[in-house]
Parts: sequence; C-alpha cells; structure tokens
Amino acid sequence: MAFDLSTYATVEERLALFWAANPDGRIWTELVRMDDHAVLFRAEVYRHRDDPLPTATGFAYEEKTERGVNATSHVENCETSSIGRCLSAWIYQSGKRPSREEMEKVVRMGGAPAPSGDGPSDAQIKLLRSLRYQGDPRALSKRDASAEIDRLKAAQTAEAPF
Repeated sequence: MAFDLSTYATVEERLALFWAANPDGRIWTELVRMDDHAVLFRAEVYRHRDDPLPTATGFAYEEKTERGVNATSHVENCETSSIGRCLSAWIYQSGKRPSREEMEKVVRMGGAPAPSGDGPSDAQIKLLRSLRYQGDPRALSKRDASAEIDRLKAAQTAEAPF
C-alpha cells in the first residue's frame, strides 16, 4: 500500500466537525438505487435545517460482497460514505477529499488510490520516470515527489564520472 490510512479523516470525525460548527444544520440521505448486488446513495448537507438548498451533495456506491463489512452492511456503509463525500465536497476534508473508509475500500478492492490534488504534477511524474524512480510516482505527494527528484539527481551526480 503506497498511502497511509491514518492521514485520512473518518466520516465520524467529519460529522463531529460539522455538528460543532452547525448545531442547527441538517443532513439528508436518499437511497437512489438498490438491487441484489449494489446500492447507490445521495446525501445533502445544509448549514441550517431551514435552508431551501443544500450547501453540498455527495454520492456513494457500494457492492455487496461475500465477506468483510459489505457482506452484511453494504447499505449502511454506502449511506455513511455518501455523507462523508458530501461533507468533503464542502469544507470537511482535512486536506484529502476521500475519507478513511473510502480508502479502506480501495484496499479491499485491491486497487491503488486515484491521484488527489496533493499528488505530483505531470512534469514531476515524467521527471521521476526519466530518473528511473522505482515505484509508482502517482502515489507520492507533491512534496515527496520533489524530495525524491532531488535525491535521484544527487545520486546521479555522485555516480557521474568527471
């Protein structure tokens, strides 16, 4: 795994921040679609319960699995994820939009996280590849990519004959 789950906020943490800042707020969820295999939820968050329009919205999709949390609770997990996405679409993302639960899903599904806004630029990715970086440069943050570029350049300079 090329990312640290502990650096992602949980939906519970985002909810606590929301309710502390918006004690008169409102969260609404809707089961958009459900069949024998999957579920889709939509969530809306309102700064005040009387607001006519939501401040933010979020969607989540979960598939029922043979084991793990989604074997018994894929509906509940999906609703929670939609709330987390909704809150992160507003301001409760602590630097990273996906919640810890969403990143745990990435691990469960055997994938790698999609690059976030904190990921390396295209130029950094190209430079890392040209410097023969061992690994997936897309898994690095911008800062880590810069540090790795500096390290690889220094290593090449040290190896270069004069």
